Amino acid sequence: MAELQSVWGWQPALYLFLGGMGAGAFIMAAILFFYDRESNKRTIGVAAWAATVCLIVGLLLLLSELTNPLRGMLMWQSFSNTASWMTFGAWVVFAAVVVFGVMAVLSTERWVKPVSKKWKGYATVRKRLRPVLAVVGMALGLCVAVYTGVLLMSVPGVPLWNTVLLPCLFTVSALDTGVALVEIVAASPKRAALSAKTHRLLETSVVVLVVLEVAVLAAFVLAMQGSDAGSAVGATAAASARLLTEGPLALAFWLLVGACGLVLPLVMAVYGMIAHRKKKQTRPGMLVGAAGALVGGCALRFLVLMAGLHADVVAGAVAKMVA
Repeated sequence: MAELQSVWGWQPALYLFLGGMGAGAFIMAAILFFYDRESNKRTIGVAAWAATVCLIVGLLLLLSELTNPLRGMLMWQSFSNTASWMTFGAWVVFAAVVVFGVMAVLSTERWVKPVSKKWKGYATVRKRLRPVLAVVGMALGLCVAVYTGVLLMSVPGVPLWNTVLLPCLFTVSALDTGVALVEIVAASPKRAALSAKTHRLLETSVVVLVVLEVAVLAAFVLAMQGSDAGSAVGATAAASARLLTEGPLALAFWLLVGACGLVLPLVMAVYGMIAHRKKKQTRPGMLVGAAGALVGGCALRFLVLMAGLHADVVAGAVAKMVA
C-alpha cells in the first residue's frame, strides 16, 4: 500500500481552501453588486470582509508552514524573481487583499453616514470607486483561484499535481465554495428575506458550478487512472488516483467530497428552486447545501494533498536501462 504524502502539512491545505473560497466569495459578491446591489447591500459588505479575512488567514497559515515564518514575511524577496510562480502569486494575493479590503470598507453601510458628515465628497468617491474595485477584484479573485491550483501543479515530481486539470478543478471549486459562503451570509436568520432575483442567481450558480465541478473532477481522476503504468510517472499517478477512489482515502473522498460537497448542494439548490416557486421557506435548505459545499471543498484540498505521491523517476529510468 502506498504511503500518503507527508511533506506538506495541514496549513497549506487550509491556505488552498481559504484562498480559493475567499476569491470565489468576492467574485460572487461583485456579481451581486452589479446584479442587484440595492437588495444585497449588507451581503456584499459582509462577503467582501469575509473574502479579505480568508485571504489574510490563509497567508498566515502558509507562512506558519515555513521553517522561518518571519523571514517569509519579507515579501519583497518573493516579489523580485519575475520567473517564479511564487512571485506571481505573491503579487496577485497582495493586490487582492488590498482591493478586497478597500471594497469591504467602502461597502460597510453603517460607516457611510458618519464618514459622509466628516468628508463631504465621500459619497461621490464611494459611488465611483466601488464599480472599479468590483471589476478589478473579480479579475484578481480569478487569478487567486487559479493560482491555488498552479501552486501545486508547479511542484516537480508529483504526477497527481502536475496536470493542468488541477488548477481547473481548484478554480471551479473555489467559485463553488465562494458562492456557498455568500449563501450563508445572505441566508443567515438575522438578514432580510432574499429577493427573487438574488435567490435565483445563487441557486442557479450552485447548480452550474456543481455540474461543472463533477465533470472536471471526473476528468481529473480518470486521467490519472489512465496514465501509462509502464513509466514511473504514470504508475505513481495511477497509484495516487487509487488512493482517492479505492484506497485509504476513498471513504473520505466519496463521502465528504462526493456526497457532502457535490450531491448535497446540488439537491438543496434544486429543492430551493422548486420551493421558492411555491413560496415555501428556502433558507434552511440553502444553509445546509452551502455548509456541505464548504466541507466538501475543504476536504478536496486535504485529500489531493495527501494523495500527492512523489514519482521515483531515477529508479524508473534505471529499471528500464537494466531491463
